[in-house]
Amino acid sequence: MDKQGFIDFNTRLSPENSGKADSYARAITILNEVLQYQNKIDLQGQSLYDISDIATIEAVLRLVKDEVKKMRNQQQNIFDYGNPNQKSYPRNNFCSAALNSLKMYAQYEQDIKKADDIVSQEKNPRKISEKLICHFDIEKEGEDIVSATKRRKGQEYFRHMIIANYGGRCALTGINVPQLLLASHIIPWAEKSHKKDRLNPCNGICLSALYDKAFDRGLITISPDDYTVRLSSVLREYETQEFYDRHFGCIAGRQITMPIEFKPNQEFLKYHQDYIFQQ
Repeated sequence: MDKQGFIDFNTRLSPENSGKADSYARAITILNEVLQYQNKIDLQGQSLYDISDIATIEAVLRLVKDEVKKMRNQQQNIFDYGNPNQKSYPRNNFCSAALNSLKMYAQYEQDIKKADDIVSQEKNPRKISEKLICHFDIEKEGEDIVSATKRRKGQEYFRHMIIANYGGRCALTGINVPQLLLASHIIPWAEKSHKKDRLNPCNGICLSALYDKAFDRGLITISPDDYTVRLSSVLREYETQEFYDRHFGCIAGRQITMPIEFKPNQEFLKYHQDYIFQQ
């Protein structure tokens, strides 16, 4: 666990431009500053980002809630120390919310380690998918909060797995900015006839944001024969415009960079070409 990982985790789970990730990180910074003025929990000089034990994070959460009650009752509390301007964070429950998010992040990190063990021990990509689906408990369909949370965890791990498989680089451009990389499903998650392959490492390609969107909308596809890029007729209508050669003409016919271990499944690529690609 680390600060940037926590920010990235919340950025992916929050509405775009909500600012929640930065606010939660600021709340954790405040807590790191003031928790040294209490003697109920021994953090052994650690930052909250160093604590992966969920029970300890829950204990800190209970302490913070008690201290916020004292603050509201105008009693001495740990938030009396440090910068007076920081009191708005605990008063508006940002500190409690940040700790709940930190707890989710710690659980997610634990899930990641267990899932990584599954991937490292199993070489059959279909079995990897089946075991990961079981691990994240996303076999049941549903739109309730519990189902959505499980599905989100599975999708987050898929992203982690695919980006790692491509060495943290876009398979088309080599871009290695983590915030711009996405795990593009070849056969979409929503395709129920292929539910067992939702977390199949051969069902994903690491692409930067522009090409992920183009692939998802069928404006580009990857040939199952030689792994080269094909552009749709819809996209070629823009070939007289300046951006076309810079962003699309330059990738036409280019072979994607092969991943470290799990190549895109040719049958999946054929499905994308036949059912998603706009010829």
